[in-house]
Amino acid sequence: MGIWSSSPWLKSLEGKHVLITGGSSGIGFAIAKEALSQGAFITILARSSSKLEKAAQNLAKHGGNPDKICTKIADVGEYGSVAKAIKESFEWRAIDVVVCNAGVAKTALLDESRIEDQHAIIQTNLTGVVNTLHVGIPLMKQRSAQSPMSLVIINSLAGLYMSYGNAVYTATKHALKGLGECLKLELMPYNIRVTVVHPGYVETPMLDNCGLEKDKTILHMIKVTNLYNRSEIETAEQVAKYTLEATKNGTFLVTSQFSGLVISTYSRGPMPADSFGRAFAELMLYIPLRLFSFLFAWFT
Repeated sequence: MGIWSSSPWLKSLEGKHVLITGGSSGIGFAIAKEALSQGAFITILARSSSKLEKAAQNLAKHGGNPDKICTKIADVGEYGSVAKAIKESFEWRAIDVVVCNAGVAKTALLDESRIEDQHAIIQTNLTGVVNTLHVGIPLMKQRSAQSPMSLVIINSLAGLYMSYGNAVYTATKHALKGLGECLKLELMPYNIRVTVVHPGYVETPMLDNCGLEKDKTILHMIKVTNLYNRSEIETAEQVAKYTLEATKNGTFLVTSQFSGLVISTYSRGPMPADSFGRAFAELMLYIPLRLFSFLFAWFT
């Protein structure tokens, strides 16, 4: 398959088994709901049994077949916990798509934050993804020669740029970009595609709970450096739709809105774009954007 082939990687999600970490709320729940609507079987992983039960009830209430929904209690930061959950899910039904979505954030300047909060961010956002993939990839390799499969990492625009007041969160998201790039090449011989999704700010419980709007000074800087505008942020449902479309198309780097195109133009690195149109747009933007950044630095 050529780099700009129009053939879909996965023709559909009908009958596929999609496993989603952090699937009880936010983007993970929205992906689970959308996957179900497209005919998939799903497993959602989360730490809270009550939230998992409520999520499963809500999925069934909105048209999801209860027989296609599996829930597993697991903390992705604990290897034994996530390994047990994924292996049990695989025994229920062989896994075709793994979505690494679980993530946390806590907005504060690094030296003013609690070190326990920063360790928790690393444990969930980075270690949790590594744990999930370390367990999931060997299971998927057992069948990938016969059927194409996909790994999805829900990243952030912070993985291509930065998020002011979220230094360690930004570091974990940059690490996920590098992890995805390595896995893209490592898994090519095994018929497994990697998709790394970089949404901007999304209306989710994580955004509400991270404390982004509590410190007025940090909030002002985020508005300046990250163009944060609460009235213009994406919904989890929007992210779910373009995530699953990109997964089916086998797209590697995914952004949304014009801001995503701009930031990916700056920071894509050597990985090629997945379409001629995207490559052309980034090429046309690169020199003007670099010139703008130079002038901005010169006059500020």
